[in-house]
Amino acid sequence: MAEKYDPSNWSLTKRLLGYVKPYLGTYAMINVTAFGREGIYSLVAPLLVMLIIDYALVPAPGATNWFLELLKAWTGVSDRYGLLIILSSLMILLAVIRSIFFVVHRYLRGVLSQNIIRDMRGQLYNALINKSFGYLGQVRTGQIISRVTSDMNAIDMFYSETVREAFRMSLQLALTIAVLMTMSLRLTIITLLPLPVVFLTTRLYMGRARERMSATRAQLDSLNSVLIEGISAQKLIKGFGQEEAFADRFEKENQGYVARSLRTLRVQAGYTPSNTMITAIGTALVLAFGGIMVSGGSLTLGELVVFGTYFNQLVGPVRMYARLIDFYQDGLVSARRVFEVLDVGRDVPEAENPVDLPRLRGDIEFRNVSFSYGGTAETVKDVSLRVSAGERIAIIGFVGSGKTALTELIPRFYDVTSGQVLIDSRDIREASLKSLRSQIGIVLQDIYIFSTTIRDNITFGKPDASDEEVTRAAKAAQIHDYIASLPKGYETEVGERGLTLSGGQRQRIAIARVLLTDPRVLILDDSTSNVDAETEVLIRKAIDALLEGRTALIITQRASTCENADRVIVVDKGRVIATGKHADLLKTSEKYRLLIESQTLTLEQEASD
Repeated sequence: MAEKYDPSNWSLTKRLLGYVKPYLGTYAMINVTAFGREGIYSLVAPLLVMLIIDYALVPAPGATNWFLELLKAWTGVSDRYGLLIILSSLMILLAVIRSIFFVVHRYLRGVLSQNIIRDMRGQLYNALINKSFGYLGQVRTGQIISRVTSDMNAIDMFYSETVREAFRMSLQLALTIAVLMTMSLRLTIITLLPLPVVFLTTRLYMGRARERMSATRAQLDSLNSVLIEGISAQKLIKGFGQEEAFADRFEKENQGYVARSLRTLRVQAGYTPSNTMITAIGTALVLAFGGIMVSGGSLTLGELVVFGTYFNQLVGPVRMYARLIDFYQDGLVSARRVFEVLDVGRDVPEAENPVDLPRLRGDIEFRNVSFSYGGTAETVKDVSLRVSAGERIAIIGFVGSGKTALTELIPRFYDVTSGQVLIDSRDIREASLKSLRSQIGIVLQDIYIFSTTIRDNITFGKPDASDEEVTRAAKAAQIHDYIASLPKGYETEVGERGLTLSGGQRQRIAIARVLLTDPRVLILDDSTSNVDAETEVLIRKAIDALLEGRTALIITQRASTCENADRVIVVDKGRVIATGKHADLLKTSEKYRLLIESQTLTLEQEASD
């Protein structure tokens, strides 16, 4: 892309966290319920087990505990079997409370992440529809779709895991270590010794696994590409007898995918045993040293059970910390790609104080205009041209001569590199984009039909149009009779990109769409290739209705269009090299004569075919 985009990780992090601000209440409740779901249960349940062991199952003579004394005073139960029942009941109650927290937490977590992703996805879409054509011309559709899907999923993981879990796990770790230290500082240090090893092995595994999984996904993309090509190009493959070659290609990609998948599986298979071994060593250390302390009387059996339980509970958050680093890094990579779409390649800028244009007369002037796409060689070079209101101008030139670029400067799809484009004596850069573009109608060769109803397609530029207005526009565009013959008429669904319509029907619907908005200036790609003679007649009538009383710039290669135009503009290598009437140009412009003769020859060849 033309613009370099490289924000720092810290700025990306702050921007991501900024999306949480409207939902701080929800985020606070997520942390509360997360700690209630995991933290409280993980902390309290082992302590209840300790009380059951030390004061109900294997009571030490004269031993007591402040919580037990509180229970005795509150319930009136003092025998150890009664206390066993009460403590066991408390564990069940704690599990019930944990389940409630779990349900609320899962729901709130979804509310937070989905609302944030909805906001971001909406911003992304709004940014896309307001991008400059220069930007969209440099970005592949697949890249955009990837950013809306897979990158959004990575950002979702950032919110649903990293942002949510970091606070909860930090608090749980701190409280767990604090509780252990009150029992035995020395055994606490022994308990914590294996945790850095757990963290490092998890980080090492995540790095290697991510690298291999990325390679596996890339190989799967290649495999799918061959598969899709084999299906979509069947006629071509069979026509050239390349079935065996394509089968070999697929087999090669298939074997590559299997090989990469197995390399990923080897890494995944090696991680679980190694981590299990480290956990087992840590548990053995706790039991060995704790057992000695129990034998020496400096630790109770129940406290040893708490240490063993807490150690296994500490391993999980430490592993998760290592995973959160990856979620965070993936989130930043995806955020950079998404924010690039938000920040780079905006549409041509509005004036600081844009003017809303009144109803246009339609006078157009190019004043020493030059233009290039993204700093490349100039496509339009020092063009000066005046078009009077209501004048019909044919623009002709070989492919790549700059015809389309010249017309695209009028609605400010691009801004001039130098010079001015004026409408009704006003520089179009001073006008608001909406008031300018709403008065310019465009019918191009590549017609886009939306996958909705025919009526929705016609009323795209004027959604509140009445049925009478729609019918009038369709009649002028020579498409009403066809629409009326359909069972559902104007409410007929046309399929993706107008799949159920012919090329001529799509073109006439596009003309009706423009007619309905009643623009003062028209830009028309006069192409009736690949249609039969009857359809061409209908399109010509529709175009005549469209041009009536409007300033029109018609991109064409047809002699008939040039003959009917008020004036013909000949463009070559970005310059206007001749202007005048068709008959006069045939005498005075060798380039124009060559264009007309080559077009006539093409028509004769098509007719002979």
